[in-house]
Order: sequence, then C-alpha cells, then structure tokens
Amino acid sequence: AARSRATCLQQATFAYDGMAKLGEGDQRWIVKEREDGRNCNNWHWTSKDVSKNTKEELIRCLEACTFEPPIALARVKSAEVTGEASINNRKGKIFLIYDLEVKLKWEASDGEGGEACKGSMKLPDVSATMLDDLDCEFTCKSSGGVATAMRKQGVAAVRRCIEEAMLRMQEEVRAEKARPEAEAVAETCRPNATPAVAVPLPKPIAVSTVPAKQPPPQPKPAEPAAGSDSGEEEEGEDKLPPALEAALRGLRQEPEAQREVCLANCSLRDSHLEPLIQALHHSRCAVETLDLAFNRLSDAGVHVLCRAVASGCAMELSSLRLGGNKLSPAGLALGQSLKQSRPDLLVDLKPQLKDARSMCTVGNVYPGSPAATAGLRTGDSIIAFGPLLHAGFRGVSESIVPAVKASVGRPIDVVVVRMGEGAQVQQLALTLTPQTWSGGGLLGCILK
Repeated sequence: AARSRATCLQQATFAYDGMAKLGEGDQRWIVKEREDGRNCNNWHWTSKDVSKNTKEELIRCLEACTFEPPIALARVKSAEVTGEASINNRKGKIFLIYDLEVKLKWEASDGEGGEACKGSMKLPDVSATMLDDLDCEFTCKSSGGVATAMRKQGVAAVRRCIEEAMLRMQEEVRAEKARPEAEAVAETCRPNATPAVAVPLPKPIAVSTVPAKQPPPQPKPAEPAAGSDSGEEEEGEDKLPPALEAALRGLRQEPEAQREVCLANCSLRDSHLEPLIQALHHSRCAVETLDLAFNRLSDAGVHVLCRAVASGCAMELSSLRLGGNKLSPAGLALGQSLKQSRPDLLVDLKPQLKDARSMCTVGNVYPGSPAATAGLRTGDSIIAFGPLLHAGFRGVSESIVPAVKASVGRPIDVVVVRMGEGAQVQQLALTLTPQTWSGGGLLGCILK
C-alpha cells in the first residue's frame, strides 16, 4: 500500500510539472482573433446598434397612426422614443433586441365643432417580452365621449400600431439575413458557375454493428382504483368551468352587449384568469361590472388581474368584486392599490355576495356525513350552490338534486348565511363533496 501511494504521488508530481505555464500553452488550443477579422459561421456573438433607425421608424409609424370612429379625427401630435435597440447575431441566428419607452401627445374631436380634447400616453416598457401586453399610462384632463373613446379605442390603436411596427422591423431584419444566403445558393446553381473543387474526405472507420440490448419492459402504471377522483380533479383544474365558458362566448361574439359578467362562486382558479383577461382586452369590450366573489383565486391570480386592469384592460369597468377568495392581507392590498391607477373603479373586497337571497335552509345534519364534514350546520341558509344562485333556483328537487347527482366525488363550492356570535350575520364559503357514505343520500342532510 505504501509503494502504491508513492507511485501515485510520483505520477501526480510528473503531471503537475508537465502542465503548461502562463503564456507557454500549445498554440493549437489557444483561441485567437483571426487576422482577417472573419467570424466563421457567425459563431461568435455580434451586435450592431440600430437605436437611431428603430426610434425614427417607430416615431414615423406613430405619427401616421389612424383611428376608427368615433375618434376618426384623432391624431398623434408628437411622439418621443427613448431607449436602445440592437441587431444581434449568434450561431447564425439573428434577432432584434430592444428596450424602449414611448411618450406621445394626442388630440381628438368629434368633428362637429363640439367636444375637443387632448392628452398624452406613456408606454414605459416596449420590449419583445411585453409586446403583446403593453402597459399604457393614459392622461386626459377632459371628460366626455371623446375622452372615453380615446381611453378605450385610442389606447388599443396605439398598442396595435407599436406591435405591428416592431414585428415588421423584426421581419425586415430576418429578410436581410436571408437575402445573402439566397444569392449564394443562386450563384452556385448558375449553369456557367465554376464547380467547386472536390475535397477528399477521410474514409470512415469500419465499426462492427452490435445489436443494442433491448431495455427490460417497464411495468405499466397501476390504474387508479374505482372511486378514485385524482384524475378527475386534475382534469377539473385544467377544464374551464361551464359558467366561464358561457361568459367567454358572450365576450367574444357580442362584446358590446356584455355589461355585467357574474362569475361568483364558479370555482375559478388562477389558471382560469388568462382567457378571461384576453377577452376583456377586446377593443369593443363594454363590461362595467365583473363579479369574481367567492372563488378560489389566490394572491398570485389577483396580482395578474390587477396588473391587467391597471394597464388598460376593460376600460369601461366600474365595479370589481373579489371578496370571499383565498386572499392574504397582501392580496387585499393589491385590490386597493388599483384605485391609484383607476380612481373611477370600485373594488369590493367584502366577503359577501351581492343581492344574495336564500334558496333553501339546512335541516338535520347527520354525524359522519359529507355535509357534516363540509361544516354545514342546522339552520344555515344556502345562498349559492356552485354557480347556482337564487335567480336560477327552481326548487331543491329541480335545481339542487340534479347538481348533486352530477358531481359525485367532486367538490361543490357552497355559500351559506349563518348567525354568528352576538347575533351577527355572516356569509361563509364551504366545500361540499357529494359521495356515498354509511347513511342515506349523497349529502347526509335535509334541505328544505
């Protein structure tokens, strides 16, 4: 063992002594700049500053921006663009990188010698990552139909103008790169072109082919046992609730007719907000009231929603209800912060359903039943059973029983009114899961 350690030490010492010292490395492995300055195969990162041309082109497009009635006479008086833009090339791929800030002044009138107003817009973050969701700070001291149209349709037109201009410049950059390659291919395809000199290639080394060993068959994953609802829960999280699907159809087909969107107690999650926000971004969106009370939204979802509303989503919105969701004090503060950017917007964070009316009352609740597990108590008044509210309630047998039978093993969000301590009335959100148990029925309580 001692001799082995000595041998290893001697080999390590020899290897250390044989290492190249600073400035004495093998020239074959040292990367140097080529004397002709050529960037072979565009392997190295290259960057070209195009800030001036990009700003000038974007200003030209903004000053030529057109608007649709009723603000067809609106125009951009002046535009200012600051920031940087560059064309970058790496490993043969070319792309435009930009980080710009746009400020512009506008004026508009109704064309009948009546109302006229002017204002400004500021888009602080115009970049490739934010191009499809540009924040816009709208300023106008006037009020009225023209100002409202500029806040809604004018902002959308400016966003669309900037997006189209930047995408067009990006395509022009790619087309410039493709042109020399196409010319080179055409040159080699000419009939009189000088054929390229054939370079002899080394013969491939013969390698005996050995069939690869087949991996042992993997056991199939065990199928979920009967009655297991894990797969159904995952599918339910990804699938849009029926009430949201109906609301989205209305917002996409007839956006001007949708003044109030009620999605209270519809089991909405954070992942369901993206299609809703996209629909509210419609240039003709006329939603004035959005009710999202008593859902399963968290602080993260409320943050995304508030950010979209603050940046110009649903400009006609005057009332937003978020009470009864799973929000922390920080999430509640996010809703209140909307008043800074949208002072005309009322954000209701109280845990209560608007215009709630009792549909039925809970009678006996049997111990160990799904109703007892959910927290239902005798005397509770049910005001929401999933998306079902009093307006669509036809009776326990006609409305609630079919919903229970269709949701066996799946949770249903229920809102009840309960008399608390000190004779205080409060609305509570409970989760009820209909299922078979040792007693009768799927709920284990009496509704009357």
